[in-house]
Amino acid sequence: MNGDTAWFYKRKKVLVTGGLGFIGLNTCSRLLELGAEVTVLDNFMPPADKMLDGVRSRLKIAIADMRDEEKVERVVREQEVIFNLAGKSGAADSNKAPLNDLDINCRGHLTILESCRRFNPRVTIVFPSSRLVYGKPQYLPVDERHPLAPESIYAAHKLAVENYHLIYGRLYGIHATVLRISNPYGPLQAGDARAYGIANRFIQAAVRGEKITLFGQGEQCRDYLYIDDLVEALVKAGCTEAARGRIYNIGDSATVTLMELAQLAVATAGRGEIVTVPWPEEYRAIETGDFRSDISSAARELGWHPSTNIAEGVTRTVAYYREALAD
Repeated sequence: MNGDTAWFYKRKKVLVTGGLGFIGLNTCSRLLELGAEVTVLDNFMPPADKMLDGVRSRLKIAIADMRDEEKVERVVREQEVIFNLAGKSGAADSNKAPLNDLDINCRGHLTILESCRRFNPRVTIVFPSSRLVYGKPQYLPVDERHPLAPESIYAAHKLAVENYHLIYGRLYGIHATVLRISNPYGPLQAGDARAYGIANRFIQAAVRGEKITLFGQGEQCRDYLYIDDLVEALVKAGCTEAARGRIYNIGDSATVTLMELAQLAVATAGRGEIVTVPWPEEYRAIETGDFRSDISSAARELGWHPSTNIAEGVTRTVAYYREALAD
């Protein structure tokens, strides 16, 4: 297994937890292209959507909560690769309901890992963590050796679940890889769902002709990752032996400010309005400031690098949501 996705996934049994969400559907779409037999575990079936049903119709779908031991045990058996994308997102929300976040994002993943330990201990698992485990950067770009200082319950739980995966790898032989992801955006999010990530929120608001609200002056610089590039990192991690037991930053070496991102969304969509408001305290408390990923380890060991710049990515994403939100 050397990272050659073209042959590795053909006829492979692959499970995508959280596979009906934004990242999940894009991952499933790519796996289908590669010839995998794809099963999805998700806790709800989104409404029919003309832009998404072409992917969903080709999947084997199990509707179940990731904390349901019996159903999880059934679905993990005989899987060869698991992309473990399930969980609850939202840093600010996690601070308001920490016990709920703990139950879903920690107990849920332990349920999955325990099922793998008992019934499928040689499975390969790729877990997408978050740049938020680093907290406020002490230096830029941030590499994998940077100190870890989560600013939210969500980020703290992401860090805990990283360690769950790596511990199960060391103790039980599960092949686990962790990816710390920066700000993904792009197509294949249901039009009536809460936009995933700030870039998709900005783009969808612009396409609808709505206001884009920035806290402060939007001066923070971030790297944004087009979804196709993220998916390639996921599938490369799943088929690269050198990635076992490793952690990789997955982001972009280029950054733009939040204001520049909002301006690009409005200019590309030809609609929308940018407004600035004072920082709400609940968001100021978890704000991490500027961030840029050092992705040299992923480039060296996975043979991965992003290929879509922000202007091209926003253009593609605007085109998708213009059609998806047309009705």
